[in-house]
Amino acid sequence: MNEDFRGENSMSSSLRFGFGFDVRNPTDWRIPSPDLYAETLEFIAWTESLGFENCWFAEHHGIDDGYLPSPLVMGAAVAAKTKHMRIGTGVGLLPHYHPVRFAEDTAVLDNISNGRVELCMGIGYLKFECEAYGIESQTRGKRSDEILEIVRRLWAGETVTYKGEFFDIRKARIFPLPVQKPGIPMFIGAVAPPGLRRAARFGDGYAGPLANWPAYVEAVKACGKGASAARIISLDAADMWSVVSDDPEAALNEIAPHCYYQINTYAEWQRDTDWGKNYINRMDFETFKKSGAIKAMTPQEAIKYIRTRQELAPIEAFCLQVPSGMPLRAYAKFAETFAKKVLPAFR
Repeated sequence: MNEDFRGENSMSSSLRFGFGFDVRNPTDWRIPSPDLYAETLEFIAWTESLGFENCWFAEHHGIDDGYLPSPLVMGAAVAAKTKHMRIGTGVGLLPHYHPVRFAEDTAVLDNISNGRVELCMGIGYLKFECEAYGIESQTRGKRSDEILEIVRRLWAGETVTYKGEFFDIRKARIFPLPVQKPGIPMFIGAVAPPGLRRAARFGDGYAGPLANWPAYVEAVKACGKGASAARIISLDAADMWSVVSDDPEAALNEIAPHCYYQINTYAEWQRDTDWGKNYINRMDFETFKKSGAIKAMTPQEAIKYIRTRQELAPIEAFCLQVPSGMPLRAYAKFAETFAKKVLPAFR
């Protein structure tokens, strides 16, 4: 890897690849936060030079390991350091935004990036995040529906007066409007049926596990839309830790502690949800390594595996999650191998 991570080239393909970031800074691998942010931005710019076309930023609030709370701010920094890369939330938390401010901030980001924003938004699930923002947790879904309705209209250039259960807005307008017309692509992240219905009704597509594709398509059709309107980005726990190496066993052993930290915190957070009990389970380290959660593959295996995933759904973009706390200079070799030996198969 080049010492400074920098580059300018970009490539286009029918299936786009990129990396997801939570910018967590766990105690065991902690570095100064300004260094972590600077290295993350340099790494993203470098991956663009390798041919990766997307980056996604997750969002959570009040997490003591520094989990990224401000994906739109991070996206603006990426926009200034890249030329072609699509910049997304993955997954951002709609209930924590005021719709007018969200419409304005995302429109400005779309202008800074010259039309490269691609949002993936969900409703979250952590009660303490809602409490910190003065939101009743049980209102997250309805609140998000109102936000989506208002934001769409503002992006389209309407003057919006709206009185709902959560928002009372009078003659709101935004300037500048987004570069992308009629608005910024909005994929809805979800794992439960109400979220799939929200994606079908309000979204340009769905972001989440490929196993939910058939149910999402049915939800799209139930909204009176054709099945061809259904779109999907793979933000899938089954694929997120896909790592490519000529020595897959060594790669697995290197990234496993970071992935293990990540999965166990999610298991802890999700254990009290209706859907979380069957989604991610806490396990000991050796069981986790053998579970298949990490897909450590040779380049040839990766190409075959991704093609089997394409058979399940017409994936537009495939997210590779950078494990929490993984030093980016160590992880870079896996990105480089993927770029050299896997990306060409999808061009």
